Amino acid sequence: MHTRFHPLFLAFVLMMPGSPAYAGYEEGVQAADRGDYATAIKEWQPLADQGDPRAQFRIGLCHDNGDGVAEDPVAAARWYQLAAEQGHAGAQNNLAWAYSHGKGVPQDDKKALEWYEKSAIGGNAWAQYNLGVRYQEGRGVPQRYGEAARWYKLAADQGHPLAMANLGLLLTEGEGVVKDDAMAATLFRLSAERGAAIGQHNLGLAYRLGRGVEQDFQQARLWYLKAAEQGYAPAEHNLGALYEQGLGVDKNLDAARQWYRRAAARGYALSQNALGLLYVRGAGVPQDKVLAAALFLLAAADGNPQAKSNVQHIRTELDQAEQDQALALAKQFAHTDDFLKMLDRRAP
Repeated sequence: MHTRFHPLFLAFVLMMPGSPAYAGYEEGVQAADRGDYATAIKEWQPLADQGDPRAQFRIGLCHDNGDGVAEDPVAAARWYQLAAEQGHAGAQNNLAWAYSHGKGVPQDDKKALEWYEKSAIGGNAWAQYNLGVRYQEGRGVPQRYGEAARWYKLAADQGHPLAMANLGLLLTEGEGVVKDDAMAATLFRLSAERGAAIGQHNLGLAYRLGRGVEQDFQQARLWYLKAAEQGYAPAEHNLGALYEQGLGVDKNLDAARQWYRRAAARGYALSQNALGLLYVRGAGVPQDKVLAAALFLLAAADGNPQAKSNVQHIRTELDQAEQDQALALAKQFAHTDDFLKMLDRRAP
């Protein structure tokens, strides 16, 4: 019931460190570090108006994050553009992210790719990572795992934890690179030790499977728990699987259910399906085939193939009224803002 090594594709707004500048820039950095963005903006704004790309980037960040000013993605993108055109790698990355997500500018994968490439060639680790994601997903470019691996490695060499994790994933799958479980586990560990939930989860899964490291369920639990504490649903799910199967822990169906619930509430289809299986069997919970069917339907709507199969099977065990009830319940689950509260009303 474990899940596969799980990639997490994120694009973060980058905060660049300060560097020698005209008078006022460093004072602004120091004020921002104290959380005094009003003073920071007063220091940076004149410099930005005069064309200082670092100050323009910082002003863009303030508008992006709503620090000291009202959140304004259009203004943020405008300031990023001014800095990006002067070669500021952080602004180029953030402008690319804005085009990628249509935040403050029209969504445009072509322009996103153009700015990511400029920033990545300039050595920006986030842009290198984001380019790797695009090639891995085939978004705006042909899907090329080898090219994804190349960009991930450049970012990983700079200590980028998500790039390490995703490069490890490619090495695990042998996609675009020679399969190397030991190197993948090393990269997962480096990522995990830098606090990346995806690295912690994937290291836990490596220990769970004995892939690239000696199998160790205790270590698997430890690293899953670190990722779960950050709200990472795949790790929450896999903790549930350890408790359900009694791997490295005493078998505990209630603990399994609690972890599955947490991940299911985040929309994680594997856990929605796993929770449904507990209810269909009455394993540690009162048997409730209608609730199980609703959970299977919810997971199937997210494309989970096992859940789709479970939907077909459980329909043979329900009459038409029960099937209608399960469908209505699944729709309520899909549209509620409080999945757990609704679940508790059905199965306290």
